[in-house]
Amino acid sequence: MFCKDNAAGILLPAVPTVMPAVMLTVMLTVAGVAVAQAPVNRRYTETLLGPLPSEQYDSAVISPNGRRLASIEPSQAGQAVVVDGRSQKAYDRVAAPQFSPDSRWLAYAASAAGKWYLVVNQREQGPYDRVGPPVFSPNSRRLAHVALLPDGKRVVVVNNKPGKPYDEIFDGAIVFGGDGSRLAYGVRLGQQWHIVLDDQEGGPFDYLGSRTGIRFSPDGRRMAFAAYSAEKRQWSVVVDQQPQPAYENLGQLVFNGDGNRLAYAAMRPDGQWLVVVDGQEQKPYKAIGDGTLQFDPDGRTLVYAAEAGEKWLVVAGDHEGTPFDEVAEIRFSPDGRRLAYTATSGGTETVVLDGRPQRPFDRVGGGTLTFSRDGRRWGHIARLGNASFVVVDGRRNRRYDMVGYLTFTPDGAHYVYAATRGKEAFTVVDDQEAARRYEAIWTVPEARLPFDSAKRFHYLGLKQGNVYLVEEDVD
Repeated sequence: MFCKDNAAGILLPAVPTVMPAVMLTVMLTVAGVAVAQAPVNRRYTETLLGPLPSEQYDSAVISPNGRRLASIEPSQAGQAVVVDGRSQKAYDRVAAPQFSPDSRWLAYAASAAGKWYLVVNQREQGPYDRVGPPVFSPNSRRLAHVALLPDGKRVVVVNNKPGKPYDEIFDGAIVFGGDGSRLAYGVRLGQQWHIVLDDQEGGPFDYLGSRTGIRFSPDGRRMAFAAYSAEKRQWSVVVDQQPQPAYENLGQLVFNGDGNRLAYAAMRPDGQWLVVVDGQEQKPYKAIGDGTLQFDPDGRTLVYAAEAGEKWLVVAGDHEGTPFDEVAEIRFSPDGRRLAYTATSGGTETVVLDGRPQRPFDRVGGGTLTFSRDGRRWGHIARLGNASFVVVDGRRNRRYDMVGYLTFTPDGAHYVYAATRGKEAFTVVDDQEAARRYEAIWTVPEARLPFDSAKRFHYLGLKQGNVYLVEEDVD
């Protein structure tokens, strides 16, 4: 199946250090020639978070609200987590720091004297022989992880309370549903596998699907996963504990917004792939694009990328789009009225908006396609030759060494992004550079440059070995 990877890193003036995927995204790392312009001295405030030596860049994690920073520093005792510039207790080793969705809690795994703990806001849970990475519920009220017991059994620990021990936890994966009130994971008892949903075991099954995983509907009412039958040598989607028709293989599972519809990719005995929607098979193709299956915001139209012959096209409902060499990053506008995706043809890349290809470039930045909240405006990052720039409403903007985090203001009147020239990093609003300069600008990739109000956004700025929370006004 076709998928397009997106690199991870930080927006630096030089070639970036590769960062964990939880961190942020490098948009385009190219050298370019910029046209000088007078910078605008916009209003801003700086709040010092603390020092951040370069050797801690690789471990740095930004909170979901983009206002906090955690990293791992070496110490005489081993390693310690640093949060907003303050060092916590040192351990032999620490790993997997993770902020809660509301950014109030920080959890990580830590070892001391041969035992492992889960540390939550500096409070230890354990000890265990090993612990898995922390998983927060969407409402931040529940925290789960896998733990290894001395007898070799595994348990899922929720809010510091161990559950029933099992021989194995499937893929070490723990999935919360809805706001976090529901919890599911796969387990092995002897040679059989089960799904544990809200502490109740379902099954048994011969095996479970890693590719599909466990999927809850957005409201948490419904759950689907893939199970394997050794006797039939086939896979079936199990929805609300009811097995569906069997196939040779299964791909992505997706619910619509209200959870009333389910779609998934399935492979027939002849090797052809098709999408099953509400139990109905759609037209078969050579392949279905991994990660492209999605419903529009209203849940009425299903779209995905499909390979037909040697070309890829986007299927929206019953309509097939224009074939291209590759297709990636399908995105609806927030109101669901517009559909855009990136496509490759003849060595160039373009954005296809509402079925019409836009201007081609050498590259369209992966993960950069965005709409304003009202869906009227759109933009992305692109490269042409050695120049990197943003494209807004089809118009190419000023060239820089690197650009990233393209964002529209809540009312859609302005667009904001970060850029680098030489050794300087700065923000740009409507093609006007800010006078304030940093050595690097970091933010959460999903949030891009998050807005706190109609005209104020924030990010983390690095200068002279320190990290600052910078709040800046558009005006």
